[in-house]
Order: sequence, then C-alpha cells, then structure tokens
Amino acid sequence: MPCYIQPMKDGGTMFLCGDFGPHCGACASVGDFLCDFPVGEGKTCDMPLCEGHATEVAPNVHYCPGHMVLWQEFRDAGGVQRELENVVPYAQPKREG
Repeated sequence: MPCYIQPMKDGGTMFLCGDFGPHCGACASVGDFLCDFPVGEGKTCDMPLCEGHATEVAPNVHYCPGHMVLWQEFRDAGGVQRELENVVPYAQPKREG
C-alpha cells in the first residue's frame, strides 16, 4: 500500500496511506483535481493535479501549470476582451397574442 507525505497550507505535514487513485502529473502527489483546459472536440486536458499544482481560474475550474501559462498569455494579449466583443446578447422570442 503506497504512502504519501502531503504538505498542508498551515506548514504542517499529513501522512496518507492507501490507494487514492490518479497522481498529480506535475509531482506525483495525490491528484485531487483534473485540468479543465479545453483541448478541442469538447474535451479537456484532464491531467490529474494536486492542490499545489491546480490553479483555480473559476469556481471548480482548474488549470495545470502548462495550460495556466497559455491562459495567461491569451488573457494578457487581449484575447478575453476580443472574445467578449463577439458575444451576441440573447433575445427572448416575441410571444403572439
């Protein structure tokens, strides 16, 4: 049975033993999250990530370190603003009668 040493935010250390499923692709710790970065055809990266390597970019949306760099470059180059300018507001269909 594998055992893991998990650092905690308060500086302490936690020891975990057991089969905890996928491991973080960046450090081999327990992978609590999956990378949600879109990679095409409705799919996401899905790289397992530990708490230390998962960056939350929206509620319950996490990116791996590599995809976080791509997201920051896109955002800093004005990509978010360009995409928002293309959004067409939804209009309720008119009811007859």
